[in-house]
This record gives sequence, structure tokens and C-alpha cells, in this order.
Amino acid sequence: MINRQSPCVFILCVLLIPSLFSCGVGNDPHKVSEAFCFRYFIKLNQAEALEIASGLAADKLRKEIELLKGDARNFQDGEREFHRSKPFLDYKMIQRTDQDADHVMFLYHLSIEPRQGGEKMEREILVSTIRENGRWKVNNYEDYR
Repeated sequence: MINRQSPCVFILCVLLIPSLFSCGVGNDPHKVSEAFCFRYFIKLNQAEALEIASGLAADKLRKEIELLKGDARNFQDGEREFHRSKPFLDYKMIQRTDQDADHVMFLYHLSIEPRQGGEKMEREILVSTIRENGRWKVNNYEDYR
């Protein structure tokens, strides 16, 4: 007896299983830019941001990672103390500029509020993305003001 559903189940498995492993950032300049901002500003994780960076952005992140190997992030109670001390951060995209088919820039408004009181800071950050070998990456980021 031949099971008519077997070919359908097989085809669905072949199509769906790869998609389970590709639940990353995606290949869209806006999604890559948003993922970069989340990893860098919210999670404060340069190593994760480096995964979707190239060029000058990757160079900046590698330098920061090297600097953080010292005592810059060494807290007595470890990561828990670090996360209790880090400021509240929020960002919002305020402008997109398509320079050409392979270069898109995003301007973000960043709000930084210390946990222990103090003055709230506002910044504008420019994030530049580029398509390299068919994949979008952040190739630079900088304080716009």
C-alpha cells in the first residue's frame, strides 16, 4: 500500500527545515541595521554586532572588543552587576536614505538615561549598510551630532 501523503510530507520537511536554521537577521538593509542597533546599543554586545559588520564598522568593533578585554567591563559581581548598572537605552529610526542599489543609510535617534539618576542624553547615530557578495552588512556607524 502506497501512502500518498509521504511525498507531500517529505517535500514540506525539505522546504521547512532549512528555514528553521535561517532565522537570523535576514538579507534586508533595514533588518540588518535594526539588528545591529539592538545588538550594539541595547545588548551592548560588540561580538554579536561584529557578526553583521564589515569594513570600518568591523574595525571599530574589534577595537572596542580588544579594549573591553581589560578591566573596562570587569565588575565584582560579574554580568549581573553590569546589567544593573547599564543605562536605559532606546533607539528609533528617523530617516532612510537609499544611495544606490547597494548602499543604504539609516539615521537613528538614540536616548540614553542613567539608572542612578542624572541627565538624559540624546544622540543621532548614522548607520551605513552595504550589500557585499549578495548579503547586507553594516559597514559604518557614527555619532551624527
